[in-house]
Amino acid sequence: MFFAEEEDVTFTMEGLDFQENSKEMFDKVCQASPFFVRHFTRNGLVKGLKARGCGKVTESIMYDVCREVTPPKYLDNTLKILDEHKTYGT
Repeated sequence: MFFAEEEDVTFTMEGLDFQENSKEMFDKVCQASPFFVRHFTRNGLVKGLKARGCGKVTESIMYDVCREVTPPKYLDNTLKILDEHKTYGT
C-alpha cells in the first residue's frame, strides 16, 4: 500500500507590508500556538493574507483573516491576543 506524501509548503511573507501593530499581532498569535502546530498557524495566516491580495496588512485585516482561518474552538483566545496588541482607537 502506498501513502501519498503531503507536500510541505511554506508560505513566505514576501510582499506583505505590515502596518500599525499588525506584525506584532501576527507574531503573538503564532507564538501562542503550541510548538508542534505553530508552522500550520503561521502558514494559515500567511495564506489567508495572500488570498485577500494583501500588500498592506493592517490590524483590521489581521482580525478578518484570523476570524476566517482560526478554528472556532480557538477563536476567542486568538481575538484576545489581537485585542492586547491593537493600536489604541482602531
